[in-house]
Amino acid sequence: MQAENLLAHRGLRRAAMIAAMALAGLALPGGSARAAAAGAAASVSELLLVAIVSGVIMAAAGAAILFLRAAARAKLSETRAADAMKALRQELEVAQSIVMAEPQVLIAFEADGTPRLVNHVLDSKLGVPVKLRNLMRFASWLERGAALGLEGRLKELKASGRPFEQTLKTLAGPHIEAEGRASGSGYYLKFRDLAGRRVELANLLRAQRSANEELASQKALLDALPMPVWFRDAEGSLVWVNRAYVSAVEAARSDEVIEQQRELLEARQRRAAETALAGGETFRKRLQTVVAGERRSFDTIIVPVGRASAGAVIDVAPLENVQDKLSRQMAAHERTLDKVSTAVAIFAADHRLSFYNQNFREMWKLEPGWLEGKPQLGEFFDHLRQKRQLPEQSDYRKWRDAQLKTAEESEAVEDWWHLPDGRTVHVLGDRRPDGGVTYLIDDVTERLSLESRYNALIKVQRETLENLREGVALFGSDGRLKLFNAAFAAIWKLDPAFLETGPHIDEVRSQCQPLLDGPEPWTTAHRAVTGVFETRESFDGTLTRPDDITLAYAGVPLPDGSTVLTYIDISDTKRVEFALSQRNEALEAADKLKNTFLSHVSYELRTPLTNIIGFSDLMAEPPIGPLQGKQREYLEDIRTSSTKLLAIINDILDLTTIDAGGLELKLAPVSVRDIADGAELGVRERLTKSRITLETQISPDLDMVMADRQRLTQVLFHLLSNAIGFSPEGSVITLSCRTEDNMVAFAVQDSGVGIPEEYQASVFGRFESRSQGSKHRGAGLGLAIVKSLVELHGGRITLRSAPGVGTTVTALIPQGLSRRTLPGPNGQSGTDAPAGNNGAGHDHHPPSIFG
Repeated sequence: MQAENLLAHRGLRRAAMIAAMALAGLALPGGSARAAAAGAAASVSELLLVAIVSGVIMAAAGAAILFLRAAARAKLSETRAADAMKALRQELEVAQSIVMAEPQVLIAFEADGTPRLVNHVLDSKLGVPVKLRNLMRFASWLERGAALGLEGRLKELKASGRPFEQTLKTLAGPHIEAEGRASGSGYYLKFRDLAGRRVELANLLRAQRSANEELASQKALLDALPMPVWFRDAEGSLVWVNRAYVSAVEAARSDEVIEQQRELLEARQRRAAETALAGGETFRKRLQTVVAGERRSFDTIIVPVGRASAGAVIDVAPLENVQDKLSRQMAAHERTLDKVSTAVAIFAADHRLSFYNQNFREMWKLEPGWLEGKPQLGEFFDHLRQKRQLPEQSDYRKWRDAQLKTAEESEAVEDWWHLPDGRTVHVLGDRRPDGGVTYLIDDVTERLSLESRYNALIKVQRETLENLREGVALFGSDGRLKLFNAAFAAIWKLDPAFLETGPHIDEVRSQCQPLLDGPEPWTTAHRAVTGVFETRESFDGTLTRPDDITLAYAGVPLPDGSTVLTYIDISDTKRVEFALSQRNEALEAADKLKNTFLSHVSYELRTPLTNIIGFSDLMAEPPIGPLQGKQREYLEDIRTSSTKLLAIINDILDLTTIDAGGLELKLAPVSVRDIADGAELGVRERLTKSRITLETQISPDLDMVMADRQRLTQVLFHLLSNAIGFSPEGSVITLSCRTEDNMVAFAVQDSGVGIPEEYQASVFGRFESRSQGSKHRGAGLGLAIVKSLVELHGGRITLRSAPGVGTTVTALIPQGLSRRTLPGPNGQSGTDAPAGNNGAGHDHHPPSIFG
């Protein structure tokens, strides 16, 4: 309206200007014409000018008329525009009052998208910024999802003019409503506070959207489950099934199942489920049904949902297989645990015994019936305490509570129990994932004892090693010293501090080298320690150092690759050995001289003694003539003394022959009775003179023995002679012959004075003669010859005696004996000789004794 008024005023001004110009032009020519008419005659040009001026005047008059009319219309239009502007101003005030009355934020966008904040009357508690630039940064005051959604809606509004309404949540917490609409070439965005029913409606919409999303997610989850799931309405019809249900009933699509109402369960099974649901109960049961042509077991669960219901079936065939496999594994583990030496007990989460092995029951001597009652852990401790099989405790209740608490809280429990019966057990309790505890109990009594003995043995060995005279050094497979004793350091004059560093054998060798003339003594040891051989062998030897020290050394390889070197100072031993060697040579020479002397003297004495005995016998014969009493007595003494002297000489010759290894046996089966009678014949005269009785006892099962008759008779003769010499008059001597351990035992028992224990070991020595208070006198060769002859037969001789009780000497001769010879003086055996050769070429005994 204002624009129209402006145009009217401009038209009026133009018309006024034109009229003024016309009047001015008319005035100028009129004055000039009157002047010219007064001054001269008009011409044609003047007429023409008059006509033009007249026309102009007429035009000006018309224009004036038009101007007046336009001015009137302009005045009317201005009046109308003023009225319209007043009405518009009133409408704008009303609109502004309406906009300002509603709590909102109004943003107007031009066609190019430039925003302009029109109004902002929202409470600051809602979290809506006041400034426009902050308002347009939606992510700074709206939740991320709401901000992204609003930006997307604004883009759609700008592009297509599509209006929207959206509920948003600010970061401050409250909810607001956003509305966007197109307006002319631009658009606007409005934010309003939600209040009253609009809030309730927004909450309902939000709850519905959340419920729809939750329902969609649950359906998606149920649809992805491998187990069949279905929903039924109040009439019992299927309204939704998942893909597993579709596959189970062999359908193509879920809508096909819903349309055809294909059932997975059998009719009687459904009726049982309907009965339970009618009572408001959940139906749970393991059922069998046909799936994919195969009858399988399922755990079926159907729950009431108002008047509707939902159900699912779980295939338990894999579970049954796993349970069966688990049962077999547990049985196998239980059988294995029953065979281990460790006692095993498992207590469940409720602290009751759930498993124990055989060794657990035997270790604590528990009754099977009591264990089958599955006692609790505390009851187990109480039971062991009653049987005195727990460590002694001053406060048992406190100890037990601590054990139970530890078993509940700790991951692992380790303890050592020293029991009253002397046992020590190692207890290990391990927490189980199910809240229970497994106890592993080992009887370590023997192990601790072995460890104690081992440690003691190591200490003893160490002390022994330190106190050895031998120097000992142990070198490892790397050539370094691992162990040594003080003697080794002393022998080689080494610093123990240096040896403690574990030096290499090269270093030890260089330290020992100044004590040697050359490297040779340590070369073998070095090669044995550091060399690589297929077979490692021990070595030994001796070395003499320049300081006159003689060492005996030896090296022994060990299985772990180590090598032990030992050194011992044998300087004194060598000196003593040299002295003993010289003395031994002297003794051997003296012994040889003695034997030669005895042999020559014995043979030289034997010949005249034989003559004396022969002439004595001849003089006692009647052809020589009668002898007087004294003469006969003297002759008898000469004969007796000569016979004794000859027996001594024969004994010496026998021993000399035995020492020379020249005495050989003439073995043959001989009668035991004949040998006993021959020996008795030899001592009969002495038995008569001493008034001693000889009792001979021969076992009935003993007949023959393989022996040299003459030598065995000689053995018994000496035993009987010795018994007669030490027996009192009127006593009894027993000669018994029996079988003992596959040998023939010839035992001579007397009741004489006996032999003290300290002398019994020497009675078989040569020239050992002790009267022990008796009248017996002798050279002490009889028992020595007995021992030599018995051993020559391959037997042995024993003696049992006690003072005042008597003596029993037993000669044991093998029953079946091959021909033997005694060892010579140096230990070498003689060769078997032909039977009949006694090795000496003479009869060693008088014919009166061994005829």
